[in-house]
Parts: sequence; structure tokens; C-alpha cells
Amino acid sequence: MNKTLLSGMVLGAFTLGAYAQDKAVSYEDIKDGLSATEFRKYGETSPTKVKTRLGELSFTQGGFAGGYPTQEAGEKLKRELEFQKACQSYIWAVPLVSYYNWFEAQREFGAKDGAIVQYKVFGAKQGILTGNGTTPYAIMFADLKTTGPLVMEVPAGAAAGVIDDMFQRCVMDFGVSGVDRGKGVKFIILAPGEKAPEGYDQEEFVIVKNTTRDVFVGIRALQPDAKEADAFLKKFKIYPYSEIKNNPKTQFVVVDENTPWGQWQQHGMAYWETVKKIVDHDIFSEREGYILAMLQSLGIEKGKEWNPTTEQKKLFKEAAIVGESMVKTITFDKPFRKGDLYKNTLWDRLMIPSYNDKDGDIEQMYKRAAFTWEAVSRGEAYYMEVPGLGQQYRTGYKDSDGNHLIGSKHYTLTLAPNPPAKLFWSIVVYDVNTRTMIINESKNPIVSGRTNPVKEADGSIVIHFSPEKPKDVDAKNWIQTNPQESWFTYLRFYGPTEKYFDESYPLQDVKLVK
Repeated sequence: MNKTLLSGMVLGAFTLGAYAQDKAVSYEDIKDGLSATEFRKYGETSPTKVKTRLGELSFTQGGFAGGYPTQEAGEKLKRELEFQKACQSYIWAVPLVSYYNWFEAQREFGAKDGAIVQYKVFGAKQGILTGNGTTPYAIMFADLKTTGPLVMEVPAGAAAGVIDDMFQRCVMDFGVSGVDRGKGVKFIILAPGEKAPEGYDQEEFVIVKNTTRDVFVGIRALQPDAKEADAFLKKFKIYPYSEIKNNPKTQFVVVDENTPWGQWQQHGMAYWETVKKIVDHDIFSEREGYILAMLQSLGIEKGKEWNPTTEQKKLFKEAAIVGESMVKTITFDKPFRKGDLYKNTLWDRLMIPSYNDKDGDIEQMYKRAAFTWEAVSRGEAYYMEVPGLGQQYRTGYKDSDGNHLIGSKHYTLTLAPNPPAKLFWSIVVYDVNTRTMIINESKNPIVSGRTNPVKEADGSIVIHFSPEKPKDVDAKNWIQTNPQESWFTYLRFYGPTEKYFDESYPLQDVKLVK
């Protein structure tokens, strides 16, 4: 063959190969499933420009497989990596920020470490994530490194409660559904790595090893009469073990209904400022190591100053917005639902993570984030599914057409006769922004079996949700929504009956009035 012709053919082939490498291709066109020989050869022939969700990424000679990311692509990838780490760190910190903000609020109320703070009236509960207006709350936080081993004396009687770490994982239940079964118990609560006090009476005390430096205790007195419940609550004693011989007194603080406050996670950079405080303050186990490494690479490291640049602040701000949006998505459009009751309805289940985040060897970080975005605290007893005991929660974010609930429209919910609750049932409306009870002009976010709504002729109850009270609807059957915001609702059954668990009670969806 003519040497000139052969040279031209080789040059043409080379040119065509170079052209094929230089032409941008979709990531879907990158070859996979290659043999060892093909894989090695691909380091010479793979595309040098690849289209991805980040835009076009370019590579040096050898292309995607055999080349380096160019300087431009490398900078783009580094920024994306930082952003992804920040988004995942945001999701991880959701329960921590919620509890931290609540602890800070209680300090502002004048509560010291170990004080029991009471939220009795509706206005006092305005800052609690998806709190219930009919339930009196009693909450204790303590920094166990400040108090040292902390004694909690639980009196015998009708009470239920939980000890949580700051990830809102249950450490111990107490009361009628706890270790003491209502007979009373004395705990000594220890910080991570802390030893039990020398010489403590092992017959008298139960040791509780908390898994974070700060501890949360939620107490519910179960006496129907409010005065009796308050008197019973005063029998609880919480104090440092070091004061055991000094007749220690427990501080009780009552929150008034005129103090604006909220434990919700802040938007934007304020969220990261709280995360930095938590990282500096708390004690973390090895299970949190990967996330702490991500935060460290972003400049948030225990005991070290954090001065993000203007560009870093932009990244953190965007990650907070995207991270929050991700969490809201998995909260209000849960991808976790399976094998639950009432699958034929859009009423979701609240308690989606396990009480301690464990699913075998798997950590339920995303389920935990979805739950703790909208609610607070977990105990083993919360998962009780025994007719007549405990409570069951159904969460409603959508109408019967599958559209999210918004405040400017009119909806109805029909409860069939005899709701499956031995004690009582309730419907509470929350706004999406704060996830707390909606504050409306009517000053009422609740309809329940205790508010005596008007019944239909067949015994059913029709509840209305709208900005203005519909004509001829009794105010007891109406919850006012705010026209400029979205909302969701919880349907609670206290002392759920067998008809709930066997689904013989016909639960209906919220319906848009068209």
C-alpha cells in the first residue's frame, strides 16, 4: 500500500479518535461492565468531557477513566463535595438543634440544670414541636458534666416518662410503662464515661448511662384532675448526687402563656451557628465519627475557632436551605412507609424511626431526621401497640387528592361514629414553618372528644378547616387556618381500641371542598 495513503489513514483514525474523546457525552454513555483488558484500554479512549448534573466535567489526556479532572472541573467537584457534606451534616444535626434550642429556652425561663419546667396552659406550649394543647408537659434538661451524677426520684403512681439523649434517642422509660411499672424508682444518670458514685446503694438506685453530655427528661402525670396531677408531679425529685445528704430541693418553673419562644430549627446560617455550639459542647460516640469528620473538613471542629469566609458562608447558607428542604420532603412525603395500618388512606404514621435509631446494624439517620423535624422525644412505650393503652398518632399532610394542605382553602374531615379511643381523640393543626400549634385569630387549633363538637344525625363528626368559618358550621367543629401559609394535622387516639388496630374503624382522608 502507498506509504502516503497509509499515513493518511492512520492520521485520520487518530483524528477521529481524538474527536470522539473531545466530544462531550452524557454520563450514561460512560462504559461499565468492562473486562480487565477493556478496562485498561479505556484509560486511553474514554471521553474527555462528560455531562453530569453538575454541568460539563472535563478531563486531561486519557479522559474520564485515564485522565485527571482539569483544574476547572476539580474546583467544581470540590465545591460540590463541600456542599454535599454540608447537606448531610444538616440532616444529621436536626434532632440535636431541636433539643439544644429547647434547653436554651428553659434557661431563659430561669430554669437551672435539673429543674422541672411545666407547660400547663395553651400559650406556654406554643414553642413545642407538634405539642398537644390538651396535654400538660413537664420537661427537665441538665448538663451532666456540670451536675455530676444526677439523681432522679420517680414516685410510685400514675406517671409516664422518658429519659432521652440529645439525639432524641430513648435511654430509659419510667412510670407505668417503664422499668418500674408505676412502682417508683430512683435513678442515677451518668454522662458518657462517667463512673457511678463511690459507695452508692446498689439496692436503692438504678444506673442510667446517658449517651450524650446533656440529658432530656419528659414527665407526664396521668391523673385526670389537673390539681392532682400537679401535686403528684411535685413528688419528683431531681438533684446532683453530691447533694444527697443536704436535703436538696428540686426547682419547679411554670411557663406563662405570654412568653414567645420556640425550639424549632433555625433557617440559614443561624442553624450552623447552633451546630458549632453543640459540637463544642457535647460528647459524641464513635458512631458519629464520619459526620464529625465532614464537619471538621468544613471548619466546624470542637474547641477551634470558626471563621467562615464569605464564599463559605454562601455555601453553608445554600446547604441549610437545601438540607431543610430535603428534610421537609422526607417528613411531609415520607418514602419510608410500608406495612403500616390504614395503607388505603393518606394518614401517615408518626413513629417511623426505632426508639434508639437502630435497625439491626443500620443507623436510621434519615428516619430520625424526618421524625425530629416535626416532633420531639422518643420512648420505648411510644411504640406500644396494645388496645386500651398508650396513644396512636396518624399524621395528615395531604388531602384525598394527594395534594398538600394549604391555608387558603376549605377542607373537611369526617370522623365516623365512635372513634376508636378509650379515653379521647383529638385533631390538632400545626403550621409548616414552626411545626407548632397554629396561632390563628380564633385562638383555637384543636377539635377533640373533650371539646364537644356537634355530631351529625348518624353520630359522625364533620370538622372544617378554612380561613373563615363556613356558614351554618358550629365554631366547635371549625379550626381556622391562616390563608398565607400551609398546615398539617395530627389525629391522636388516646387509649386506642381494637377497632383501630384491626382497621375496622373507617378512617377517612381530609377532603377539599370543591
